[in-house]
Amino acid sequence: MRFPNKKILCPLDFDDNSIHALEKAVEIARHFGAEVFLVHVVPLIVEALPIAYEHYEESQKAAMAKLNEIASQKMGSLEHRCIVYTGDVIGSILQALERFQPDLLVMATHGRRGIARFVLGSVAEAIVRKASCPVLTIRSEEGAAPAKSTN
Repeated sequence: MRFPNKKILCPLDFDDNSIHALEKAVEIARHFGAEVFLVHVVPLIVEALPIAYEHYEESQKAAMAKLNEIASQKMGSLEHRCIVYTGDVIGSILQALERFQPDLLVMATHGRRGIARFVLGSVAEAIVRKASCPVLTIRSEEGAAPAKSTN
């Protein structure tokens, strides 16, 4: 790991939590003059019927357009790259880590607990366990525990 962080990878699934995580990644990047890699994964759909390649091609184009739109709104003059993968979300993020060798990964976590986490799994947890660099997870403000009163 290099310090200060010069390359930051930030996976986005386009929900409010991931946009909040991007805002934190941008804050860190501005402080250190880092490049930000915005990554979106178009997940493969496993169904009984095969999905046409054109569906994924259209999804990739739409995802890249959305990444570019978000980048133009959030990144300002920061150096950045937008990357779209298609496949397994966890595997694709790990592939991006290997390819770009960031100093830090900043990602959202939904903060699911109990049976919801067990049934749905946790992308953030899997990435934290397998990442080759430090991972900063950002919980949504609505999912955060309420502040304790000291009265």
